[in-house]
Amino acid sequence: MNDAKKAGLAVVTGASTGIGREIALRLAKRGHDVMLVSRSQGALDELAGEIRGTHGVAAEVVAVDLSTLDALPQVLAALDGRPVEVLVNNAGVGLYGEHAKLEAAALERMLVLNVVTLTTLCQAIGAGMRDRGRGRILNIASTAAYQPVPYMAAYGASKSYVLNFSEALAKELEDFGVTVSCVSPGPTDTPFFADMDRAGIANKHFAKEGRTSAGEVADVALAALDARVLSKLVGTGNALLAWSTRLVPRAMVASMSKDLLRAPAIRG
Repeated sequence: MNDAKKAGLAVVTGASTGIGREIALRLAKRGHDVMLVSRSQGALDELAGEIRGTHGVAAEVVAVDLSTLDALPQVLAALDGRPVEVLVNNAGVGLYGEHAKLEAAALERMLVLNVVTLTTLCQAIGAGMRDRGRGRILNIASTAAYQPVPYMAAYGASKSYVLNFSEALAKELEDFGVTVSCVSPGPTDTPFFADMDRAGIANKHFAKEGRTSAGEVADVALAALDARVLSKLVGTGNALLAWSTRLVPRAMVASMSKDLLRAPAIRG
């Protein structure tokens, strides 16, 4: 059981699996009470029980579909005016395939989750942090934020939004004692990559054996948050690859991404 002084409430979205789960566990170990948010009630209940038993902090479950426009009121109702010390916007989803052939409803849900919900949570919870003169926000983007991503076009664009929004928001809030950090993982060993695995994309960059563990990403993310880093790419190789795209024409970058991501079933 953790005897550390309570470190304030942390809200973690997408907490049921992967990176979000690992971040929630680490924040609880630091002494934070945690509010765990995702639509997976059973997985959240299991995680909350583990946190309470291991770390001796409060763990609250809010089972809500963050890909809907009524998600924000539900999260705020659960908070009931309580101050938030740390907000982690980890929830996100990707759609793989030709943009013209994606299901419209699934595309809309992805954009609500990746863009709208993240933005409105930053606004609503960030306002309270600004008023109190303290607080930290951690947004999870992706290396996809750094270049056009054919066959994941809208997903990549949504993560570019997260990156640019986070960096801008950080500058707006820095004079009020609030920090915003954006962390961009590359391929990570989470259920996120199931669509790409099913599509048969087999190359060294996306291979399962080369993916970073969710725990390693969580460690990098929290280190960036602690250091008040504006934005951080996870992994030296991912950082070099992302920044190298600035040295060549964007048309070439887009063509290279196309070759990397085109599945065997997709023909020009």
